[in-house]
Amino acid sequence: MALVFWDAEGILFIDYFEKGKTITGKYYSNLLTRLDEKIREKRPGLQKKKNHLSSGQSTRPQKSFDNGKIKGSAL
Repeated sequence: MALVFWDAEGILFIDYFEKGKTITGKYYSNLLTRLDEKIREKRPGLQKKKNHLSSGQSTRPQKSFDNGKIKGSAL
């Protein structure tokens, strides 16, 4: 599967995901980091804008699961 990221000026980044694999939080976080690097490379003027991925937004999942339980909960 191809994951394609683009804007009005064209394609920013293409990632090829292996068939049968699962998109995990770790993979997604890494993907967003690589996308951010490509945006910085191809659209350097966006670094000054606040709505860019590098604006300090967390790319990690908000909850993680361990053996069917949410970590940090009493469930």
